[in-house]
Amino acid sequence: EFELIVPPITFFKLALQPVVYASVHPRENRVEITSTKCILRGSPFIEKVNLNERFDFCVNTTLTWEDSLLSQINSAQGSNQNGYFGDVEDDTSMECSITAETHISVDLDVPRPFSSIPKIISERAGNAALKLSLKLIQGTFVDNLAKDYAKWASDLEYRIYRASLSEKEVVKEIDLLVGLGENI
Repeated sequence: EFELIVPPITFFKLALQPVVYASVHPRENRVEITSTKCILRGSPFIEKVNLNERFDFCVNTTLTWEDSLLSQINSAQGSNQNGYFGDVEDDTSMECSITAETHISVDLDVPRPFSSIPKIISERAGNAALKLSLKLIQGTFVDNLAKDYAKWASDLEYRIYRASLSEKEVVKEIDLLVGLGENI
């Protein structure tokens, strides 16, 4: 689980800063990031009206990728069982991409004085704030992920370091499963 702090949002003069607690689930051909826990920080009004107890939140993001060099190698392997990669094009303008698809659901019991605003207006304002926040966060996240991948792909020491981090997490998870807990 990791904590994602969203940049502050101003909504009808009310400052909000959502903090999302998310889990990452690597799959064979995608990575899924999910959360059902969000805490709102910001204006004292949030505490006054118990806003954190007045909404349900769910977000699901799926990251997929396309690496044309990897596709070419897989294609060559499929047609050539001896491991010869002579058919793979040497294209220095290799097409790689990361795609993020996100679905957010928020149910809110609107507190006073905002409950007097017509529902269509508050929904549109809320949707606009969510879209803007998502665009900023998701764009920054994918850019940073691409930069991290580029470093990983070109730096052996960095790959070794990152692999060691994963190994430590696996050891922690195994120890917790067998009951060793904090005896690491």
